[in-house]
Amino acid sequence: MKYTSKTITLLLTLFISNISMSESIRQDLDYTDALETLENPGVGFYRTQCQHFTYDNNKGTNTWGNISHLRMDISEFSNKAILKIDETTNDTTFGIARPLTDDMLRAFEATLDNIRQRGKSAIVRFSYDPHFNGSVKCDPDQSVILSHLKQLGEVYARNTDVITYVELGMYGSYGEMHSSNVGTNENIAEALQTLLSCTPPEIKIGVRRPDIIAYWLGVNQGNNYSDFDIHSERFQQAVKAKGDTIYRVGMYNDGYLGSYSDLGTIGMGANGHQLTREMMIEWLETYSQHTPYGGELVANYNGDNPINTPTYLSNEGFRTHTSYLNYEWHQPTILSWKDSIFNGDDPEYKGATGYTYVENHLGYRFILREAYLPDSVSPSGHLNGQLKIENVGFGNMTQKGKVTFVLKNESNQFEIAPETPIDPQQWLSRQTTTDSFQLTLPASIPEGKYDLFIRISKYADLTNDKNYHCIQFGNTSLQYNKEIGANLIGTTIIDRKTTNHKELKSNNPIAYMQDGWLHIQEHGNVYIYSVEGNLLYQSTVNCETINLEKYKGKCLVILLQTAYGSHTLKICS
Repeated sequence: MKYTSKTITLLLTLFISNISMSESIRQDLDYTDALETLENPGVGFYRTQCQHFTYDNNKGTNTWGNISHLRMDISEFSNKAILKIDETTNDTTFGIARPLTDDMLRAFEATLDNIRQRGKSAIVRFSYDPHFNGSVKCDPDQSVILSHLKQLGEVYARNTDVITYVELGMYGSYGEMHSSNVGTNENIAEALQTLLSCTPPEIKIGVRRPDIIAYWLGVNQGNNYSDFDIHSERFQQAVKAKGDTIYRVGMYNDGYLGSYSDLGTIGMGANGHQLTREMMIEWLETYSQHTPYGGELVANYNGDNPINTPTYLSNEGFRTHTSYLNYEWHQPTILSWKDSIFNGDDPEYKGATGYTYVENHLGYRFILREAYLPDSVSPSGHLNGQLKIENVGFGNMTQKGKVTFVLKNESNQFEIAPETPIDPQQWLSRQTTTDSFQLTLPASIPEGKYDLFIRISKYADLTNDKNYHCIQFGNTSLQYNKEIGANLIGTTIIDRKTTNHKELKSNNPIAYMQDGWLHIQEHGNVYIYSVEGNLLYQSTVNCETINLEKYKGKCLVILLQTAYGSHTLKICS
């Protein structure tokens, strides 16, 4: 077996830190994708919910579904929005361009709190389109829009735990940035920058088309979009100027997969200088790894080469990090997915429906592929383990999560944070990540057999957080404990008799010390460390004797790796 420097360091750390060196065992678990539907935070098919706000007497709205798409109508605060036309007199009632009221903002926040109390998440889009019915040219002046965004930004900032994504909206029919009287790229880019400036980094913001991003970056020259190419010098200069905000900005696509241009979402520009689909994909692939992407499917307008299919998504979806779609639109397309068999490249999904494949790949989906734990460990000692986790989803976690571990049996339960934090945002799409962890056990933990769980949550507080926003792995649900919101990774025994290291003592020892010399009676790799962890000597040996007289009066840690395993020996002379 080949050992990396990381493995060697880990083994040494186990010994020096008095960690149990009892045998590390591959846990007897199901390591496959169970193909079950999950309700994890911020990903999946969403349900829409429209709320019309008035000047006063507003109330929060009860929401439903795992991820709510909040379509928030503030047409009453726009002097261009037609609220009512009298059928008798033809008199028209318009909204009034004025600041959003405290009453309206409190009601919006109450709606968000309703989502929080259910342990779910939201995508938010505001618009001046009355009841989101497709009215045109209903937006107030740009100055009013910017002032409203600043007010909304204060609410967004207080609710980063609930808000997965802000679709900028504001302009045009449905907030889709078309059919607007003021929705120029210049104005929308200014609105985007305004909202970025008044919200914290946790708030991710999307606009409707990539040409708006090009304008915000300043990489287009009129109708020339050639520099909306992540490899161009102009683009890289723009990225540098924008700093970390480049990673907060994304797109929502309400013409998704209808054609190669996504029904006009892409393709703007003069001949030879267009903004292409590949340009958009490369931008999303590189700079929106932790920013949501999705929207509304549409019918096929691509002739005999439809791209609104699970097979097409099984390639492009991984590049765009597609994380959410509207279940209600386009229903004929979604229903056709339910009637189709997935024939893409993923062997675990052979025979599944196209809908199941897409639903299970929206956003992140973590599969436990291996888990190693010690067979036993002593109280107040250290429990050391290793996990292999594959993210099979199209995307990555777009919000931070906190990882803790829970030791649990019928009588006891302990939530313990790892000595070195684990970042699940780095469990990247189409990658398998190996994480080693170390837990310091409380001295008071009772002896017995325990299940060990990994818990990924917003708050890392099992006692008080009601399991809100916990993440379930895609392995069989039998390995997920809903009561604590955590995933089973194995079992271990807490035993006060567990030794803290394996001494190399037997009738026929592999290695022993005599008169200042280390005698090694096996072939293997030997590493000699000071107790502070400094490497003093390393070699490949075959029944050799090593002179250690110069280290007299010091303690040393010997790590020997042979065909029979790894062994440690502490020597003080």
